[in-house]
Amino acid sequence: MSVAQASHAQSSVTLYGVIDAAVRYSSNKATDNGPKDQLSLNEGAFSGGRWGIRGIEDLGSRNRAIFALESGFSYDTGKSAQQGQLFGRQAWIGLSNETLGTLKTGRQNGAAYSFLAKVDPLNIANYTELAWQDILTGIRYDNTIDYSKNFGPVFVNAQYSFGERAGSTAIGRTIQFATTYETDALLFGAAGTKSTDANGKDATTWTTGLRYSFGDVSLHGYYVDSRRDPGFVVGLNGSTDPLANTSQINNANTVAGANTQNSVRHDRAGVLGLNYQVTPAWRLVAAYVRDNVAGASRGSSGLIQTAYFVAMYSLSKRTEVYIEADRSWLAGASVNDPNSPIGTFGGASTRTGAAVGLRTRF
Repeated sequence: MSVAQASHAQSSVTLYGVIDAAVRYSSNKATDNGPKDQLSLNEGAFSGGRWGIRGIEDLGSRNRAIFALESGFSYDTGKSAQQGQLFGRQAWIGLSNETLGTLKTGRQNGAAYSFLAKVDPLNIANYTELAWQDILTGIRYDNTIDYSKNFGPVFVNAQYSFGERAGSTAIGRTIQFATTYETDALLFGAAGTKSTDANGKDATTWTTGLRYSFGDVSLHGYYVDSRRDPGFVVGLNGSTDPLANTSQINNANTVAGANTQNSVRHDRAGVLGLNYQVTPAWRLVAAYVRDNVAGASRGSSGLIQTAYFVAMYSLSKRTEVYIEADRSWLAGASVNDPNSPIGTFGGASTRTGAAVGLRTRF
């Protein structure tokens, strides 16, 4: 829904949202009595529930004022998502100029995460089993200044997230950069990010990838290289602690106990996927994800793998139904790794998931 207002300048405000609902089966969920199967009604595979407001005001001379407020929620319970932040998905205001670019300030998607969404087969899905690699870069960042601009087919995006610690500009900050080159058929690029925690420990990640389309098929591939110092920790969600509310992983605890990690954690994750628009209504997606983890637990290595398949049928331009199936494997130190981006399976080494869902946008 859009509302336009006319005064000294032309402006518009749009209300929008997404509800993605599914019945999901998942094996080997961790419980106090070991891994158990679970059947649940929960959020869907692709989109977290959300509603938002975005606005544009034409200021003249090719200048615009822009803003976005986006709130996440769980449709099955009505609870707020994103740590209970009212506008936990997005909350920013900015200025845009056709020549100079766009500057935004507030809570925003990370530049590296936004890059991954462009090359990922599902544009970053909602289930952890389908999108755990994004936790290596982090997802959203508070207190962020974002600059972006297109130079013909080249897009550049730079971000600085303030740590806001008295006496130190480094503690809690994150610096990110991303760039892409895009034509009708090809998009490729790279991104990098560096975060510093409360104790001066760093997490550094870079990624590169591409998406190539020909006819009704698109191929997707990217690589994420992430290093975390031993003892690296993010703040508690819902707090103002350094790096809170970013969805990054820690590297401090191991199966031996709290603060026992003495190794640099090095994740090397690769993703290969395919999208096939079989007909205007039918779409198929398949992908394989693999993460070789060095230093998962005090020098021990681990392995995380996921394969998934999706069949989606569009009922209209805004609504589709789908089926989804996934299989994940853990090996080595990843089986019981408390810092694993996919989590643990209650001591088991595999997990099978399947869902039937309905998604609509407004």
